[in-house]
Amino acid sequence: MSGSSWPCTRPITASSRTTARLSLDDPDWEPIWAAAQEHDLAVIIHSFTMTVPYPPGMWDTWDNVFLQRSAGHVWNAQRNMAALIGAGVLDRYPELRLAPLECGHGWLAFWAARLDELAEMCRHALPPLKHKPSEYVRGPQYFQSIQLHEGELSLRQAIEALGEDTLMFATDFPHSESWFPKSVEAILGWTSISETAKRKLLWDNAARCYRRYAGR
Repeated sequence: MSGSSWPCTRPITASSRTTARLSLDDPDWEPIWAAAQEHDLAVIIHSFTMTVPYPPGMWDTWDNVFLQRSAGHVWNAQRNMAALIGAGVLDRYPELRLAPLECGHGWLAFWAARLDELAEMCRHALPPLKHKPSEYVRGPQYFQSIQLHEGELSLRQAIEALGEDTLMFATDFPHSESWFPKSVEAILGWTSISETAKRKLLWDNAARCYRRYAGR
C-alpha cells in the first residue's frame, strides 16, 4: 500500500473482524493510517459482527441477540473512537479521515463530552493531544453515519451539540433495520433540521469524507 501510483480509490475498511486482542490504538495499525493519509483514502470502521472472528461484545451479552444487536455496535464504536483519538492518531496523521458506520449517532455527543472529561482525568495515560476529544469529533477528520430509526430529535440534538460537519446520511440497506426505499423521504420531512444541515447530511459531509469521489 505504498507508492504514488497506487491506483485504489476505495476507502479502507477497519472491520470488527480484526481480533479482539488488537485494539485500534495498537502500533501495528500505524502503516495502515500512514498509507491511508498518503493516498488520500478515508478509513471506514465497521464496529461489530456476529460472525468469526468474533469482536469484543459478542460473548459478554449472555447469548442474547437483542443485546448483541442493540449494544454491540455502539459499544465497539465508542471503544474504537476513544482508542484512536486517545492514542493521538489524528494528530500524527492530520490529513487522515475516519468514519465509523452503522453504529448510530445519538450517543455521539455524550460520548465526546465524556471523553473530554476523561482525557483530563487520565492525562497520565495519554500522549499529549492537540485538541479535546470533542473537537476532533467536530471535524474535519472525523465523520459518522446516522441511523434513521434513532429519529429526528436525536439527530437534531447531535447536530446542536457537535455542529453540522460530522454526520452523514445512510440507509443501511439491505439490512433489516433499513428504511429503504423511504430513507430520503424521511430526512426531507424532518422539519426541525435546517436546510443547510440537510444539505451537509445528504451530500457535503460525505463528499468531504470520500473526497476522491467528490468530483466524479
